[in-house]
Amino acid sequence: MSTIENYRKLDTHKREEFEALGEKLNDIYINILERAQKVHDKFHFTAVENKNDQIRSLDNLLCYLVLREQNLSALQIRLSEEGLASLAMSESNVLFSIEQVLKHFGIKPVTTSSLHKIDPQSGRLLMTLRSKLMFGSMPKERNTHIMVTLDSSDIYQYELIEQLLENGMDIARINCAHNTAREWKLLVETLRGVEEQLLQNGKMVEGRRCMILMDLGGPKIRTGPMEPKVRPVQISAPKDIHGRPLRLVEGFLDSEASETEVLNLERATSSSFVIAISKINYGGLGGLRIGQKITFKDARDGRPRNLTVLERISPTKVRIGLEHTAFLKEGIKLECQINDSDNDPKCSFTVGVTKPQPIEISVEAGNLLRLYRDTRLGHGGDSNRFSDDPAGISCTYPHILDQVKVGQRVFIDDGKIEAIVRSSKKEYLELEIVSPHGIIAKIKSNKGMNFPDSGIKTPALTLEDIKNLDFIVEHADLVGLSFVHGPQDIYDLHKELTKLNRADMGIVAKIETSDSVHNLARTLIAGLDLQKFGVLIARGDLAVEVGFENLAFIQEDILCLCEAAHIPVILATQILESLTESGLRSRPEIADALIMGRRAECVMLSNGPNILEAVRTLARLLSSGERYLIKYQLFSEFTKQYGVFDDEDMK
Repeated sequence: MSTIENYRKLDTHKREEFEALGEKLNDIYINILERAQKVHDKFHFTAVENKNDQIRSLDNLLCYLVLREQNLSALQIRLSEEGLASLAMSESNVLFSIEQVLKHFGIKPVTTSSLHKIDPQSGRLLMTLRSKLMFGSMPKERNTHIMVTLDSSDIYQYELIEQLLENGMDIARINCAHNTAREWKLLVETLRGVEEQLLQNGKMVEGRRCMILMDLGGPKIRTGPMEPKVRPVQISAPKDIHGRPLRLVEGFLDSEASETEVLNLERATSSSFVIAISKINYGGLGGLRIGQKITFKDARDGRPRNLTVLERISPTKVRIGLEHTAFLKEGIKLECQINDSDNDPKCSFTVGVTKPQPIEISVEAGNLLRLYRDTRLGHGGDSNRFSDDPAGISCTYPHILDQVKVGQRVFIDDGKIEAIVRSSKKEYLELEIVSPHGIIAKIKSNKGMNFPDSGIKTPALTLEDIKNLDFIVEHADLVGLSFVHGPQDIYDLHKELTKLNRADMGIVAKIETSDSVHNLARTLIAGLDLQKFGVLIARGDLAVEVGFENLAFIQEDILCLCEAAHIPVILATQILESLTESGLRSRPEIADALIMGRRAECVMLSNGPNILEAVRTLARLLSSGERYLIKYQLFSEFTKQYGVFDDEDMK
């Protein structure tokens, strides 16, 4: 007996109330059909293969877009009160879900519409197939892939890469905004070499490989270069959760070097600093022994620090290791430690000229700051709001400042510093710092800048990105497109890939601007025309753009829209960040990784000192998350209750 037949036995008022509920839902259903059908023909697909699947996803997305415009709160409550589905969780099969509920009201589906319908099982299958195409085969124990960002510090880290692969890394990400093709190639070679070794040792499944995603740098707006100033050089050593050194940071003692400096990793991957020696006594560097200690006093606090000789490269150059973070300045004495039994002569060296380093500008709420319309060096100054000589900085895309108006916000260092444009001059914008309050913040060069109120539009694909595609199509499986604004950015990248005979390459659209959120539906439709397409929610820049307080809601909206289009999602930024960086587990981050992670098809971890433990933890969370979601075993498995029933298995 149907629900409507049961209600016909009730009094007139309740029957009329029930029928009115059905009519309201049917009105929404008809409106969805009419509006979706009206715009259906606006969109065309060029790909011939799987065209029926493309159309089903398009129609479902269009229907979902109409549905989400309705105020469904009261309707959903009433449906639940009647024991009917409330339309929640219907994103992937909108028309099917509504029609199933309408049957209980005795209302038959419309048969004249040409819109394609999809049922829940088909929707799940379509998402699974597209996810597999993008990210490769799914691990047996979970339904969510794990992506790990690798950087130049991981080159030659064979043991770490092996452990990452064995503990859950399915996809490796390389960010093209950093380093050069040389470092990228070394990373790829390290990864593939470890994979081959695991395969030979029977520790890896034949045919299953770690996918590689390479992110294009895109038009990231950053603070410009700063004026150089001579100050103590900081050489940082990596530490564990307890502040203990993880490993030596390697560098050189070099009597032929002109300056003491920290090396750019684009120039050196295995060593990170060089100490210039201004004067050599007692025989020179070539007389040092491997393992010998060299002591000095830290320029910051006077504490003793040790260098260890690792390799004699030449009479004028040795490779050394530093155990603890230290500060060096010109004139510091380096004293060689000797073993009396060896009768070694005592030697000492003097640190030579230190390379000038970019200044850092200190700001706090109430300070003024100039943002120049050209590429001049950032400089210090008197940041008092009544001063005629405030500090100033530039940005990497100064032409975009023409789109920034008085009263609009400017965020520096990915939201750590907030400012308001107080006036607009010919040479600069005058900013007032409004946060942080009560503490001093530092503005450094090459830090991210956001203009959330300005609607700045720059093509997502830069000339540098196009140049880097030559390397990417040869070595990667997927390419990430940063700062996507809308569908045209997807078309532009696909056009360049087609020129390189890689039209089949998977494209990941990174959602990190307000424009990308508002144009997401059209971007998804453009993606449906590709063989492989996915979306990455870049929660860092996105939070600055839309407001941290709004991120949770917008993140949920993005997930729902992608589910409606049956397009896989990568969740990124600050996943288990505390664990990755400090080794400490955070309850909110664990909940975030578990609840939001299982909503996506892939979760991305950023690199850090404790990345291996983060991968292990995430793999456990995601596999247990699937157990909660599918097997419904959570309560009986972990919190079995005793003493209520008499059954033997409950005792």
